[in-house]
Amino acid sequence: MYNMKRKIYFLVGLAFSLLFAACSDENNDVSVLSPVSNVQVTAGYGQLMLSWVNPPEEDFYYVDVTYKDANGNHISNKVSKYVSGDTLLGFVDTNKYDLTLTAYTLSGKHSAPVIVSGTPLEPAFNVALNSVTMVSDFGGAIIKWENSTGQKLTLQVRYKNDANEKTTAIFDASESGSGLISGLSATERVFEVFFTDALGNNSAAKTFTIVPMAEVKIDKSKWTVLAYSSQEPAEGGNPNGLVIAAFDDDLSTYWHTQWAGGSPGYPHFFAVDMNQQVTISRVVCNRRKGDSRGQTQFQILTSLDGINWEDQGTFDFNSTSDADQSFRLVKNPKARYFKYVALKGPNFFAFLGEITIYGSLE
Repeated sequence: MYNMKRKIYFLVGLAFSLLFAACSDENNDVSVLSPVSNVQVTAGYGQLMLSWVNPPEEDFYYVDVTYKDANGNHISNKVSKYVSGDTLLGFVDTNKYDLTLTAYTLSGKHSAPVIVSGTPLEPAFNVALNSVTMVSDFGGAIIKWENSTGQKLTLQVRYKNDANEKTTAIFDASESGSGLISGLSATERVFEVFFTDALGNNSAAKTFTIVPMAEVKIDKSKWTVLAYSSQEPAEGGNPNGLVIAAFDDDLSTYWHTQWAGGSPGYPHFFAVDMNQQVTISRVVCNRRKGDSRGQTQFQILTSLDGINWEDQGTFDFNSTSDADQSFRLVKNPKARYFKYVALKGPNFFAFLGEITIYGSLE
């Protein structure tokens, strides 16, 4: 009986010893690494930037940064021992977030956790949304935005086209800019605008109700030639070769620069008096039919008095196509006069089959 009691006392003592050893091992697992130190939290647009000093132990392997997002999801970012910081992305509000940083060895032993807090700035998509403006334009609308955050954003505009079909226009909004929506009749419609960040988070939608401006073809019957660099009557002169052939609504005729008795090089130009003031939305150009030897780039200038000229842009021209080529003048200039300047091409000469102006009458 005495021996039996001794055995029982021994087993109970052994059990307590093992339990104490196990607890000691667990405590060793926690304290085997020093925690990260000098943790700094900096707020960014929809993000938190962390920096810290890594533990000095040789078997340190990585830092696990954990927190719960706005939906209560557990987020874990594992950061290599070769860096000492992290940027946490995708915050959709400006609430305060608790962040836990725990250092780990390769075998899985870890340090005591370090808990810090941070409050992100307004998400970039909300900052951009607050800046959006939208105004009526010829056959559509012009949308403008500011993106001062430096973050990658996409702008989406939802609306119904003239066939009552749901349509989405998408613009890269990683920088401040503007976009054009076109091809719409002059009827009232609703545009829904929202931004999406690189992680797929969306802003709320901002709504604009707009009536696109009506666009008409400007009548050429009163147009006259104001000036030109050269023309070539030897092309036929009735009216081939002359400037007037470029605005006679006949694609079989054309203006041609001089080649008889001289061969002036680029640039070549002609200027037209429309004999009325109009607002110009776009210019449509056609090459000399079936001929690809002409200019490949041109410039449009406009004027109210025929003396002072405003540059409306330089455009690439496809000299291999007979199709209409449309070029938007985004400033919607008011003008009585316009100047067409051929800037470069494969030969010394330039020619043009037709030029047409679209916009609205004053």
